[in-house]
Amino acid sequence: MDESAIRIENGRLKASWNCLSSETLAIYLAIAEQDQRINAHSILTRALLIDTLWPGRFDSLITEEMRFGVVMTWLLEQLQRGADRYALLDRVLNCASGAADPGIPEVVRETATWLQTDACPIPDYVSESLMFVNPDRPESPLGELALDTFYEIWKAQLSGLTAERISVLEVACGSGNDYRGLRDSGVGSFIDYSGFDIASKNVENARWEFPRVNFFEASILDSGLPDGAADYVFAHDIIGHLSREGMERAVSEIMRIARREAWIHCYNAAEIEDHQIRPFRLYFKNRISIPRFSASCRAAGASVRVAPISAMLRRKFNFVQDYTATSFTFIATKQGA
Repeated sequence: MDESAIRIENGRLKASWNCLSSETLAIYLAIAEQDQRINAHSILTRALLIDTLWPGRFDSLITEEMRFGVVMTWLLEQLQRGADRYALLDRVLNCASGAADPGIPEVVRETATWLQTDACPIPDYVSESLMFVNPDRPESPLGELALDTFYEIWKAQLSGLTAERISVLEVACGSGNDYRGLRDSGVGSFIDYSGFDIASKNVENARWEFPRVNFFEASILDSGLPDGAADYVFAHDIIGHLSREGMERAVSEIMRIARREAWIHCYNAAEIEDHQIRPFRLYFKNRISIPRFSASCRAAGASVRVAPISAMLRRKFNFVQDYTATSFTFIATKQGA
């Protein structure tokens, strides 16, 4: 990819995001299914960081947060489809008490039943999420206290712990939404975080909310960062918005600036022979070829593990939502790391 092509693609990407208002950019990737508190990829990013800092120590709690994400997303979908929140709560609680209801997934019934027991150490986030409305946040129909459940649990669990600090870089960090999750869950205290985005409005938003954090403007096509700039690099959903040449360039750049490992989340990937390139306005909404993207990571000097989100959730909870059906995470480890 030559400098002219990089300049053109960077210009299109900047225009695609900077044409939106700062207010829109601040919230639109943090509501509904993309709310970092319940989004599967955001939960997985926190899980990968926690397991890196304290290997194997919190496996059970990580699984419970994934369950939380599944159940809360299902409740959200029902409300979005017009369900009455109190009637939905009655159905779920009746099902937890033994009533048959084929419309309630087993994972929701099992979770609601467990949360109702005295032995359960986790607050009843199912009831909490439906009993209370958020008049100040109509875009978030689930109760705010319930959505914060695992942030509070993680803060309590991590309090007083020690760990060897790691440097973490987020590519295409938006307005700092995923950093907010790292901070509010307590994980941010154990990492040296920095994030960059191509849209100046996003960077301004992030700096305004988190003035002590290193947010800066850069592109994944030519970040200007030195080799091995951070121990771990993660990116949410940016790859699918790039041209074919841009995807190859981005993978090379990510692996160049990662010292140990990169976690690359893709919301639309499949076991297909080649990428399906789908232009959309000034950028792209592609379908990623898992074998071809994996080959690109290997060509950039990494070994690759592919984590299908749907298979993981089906194995753990026997349930997958449409939103996560095509979501995959590529865990790319630098050779020799």
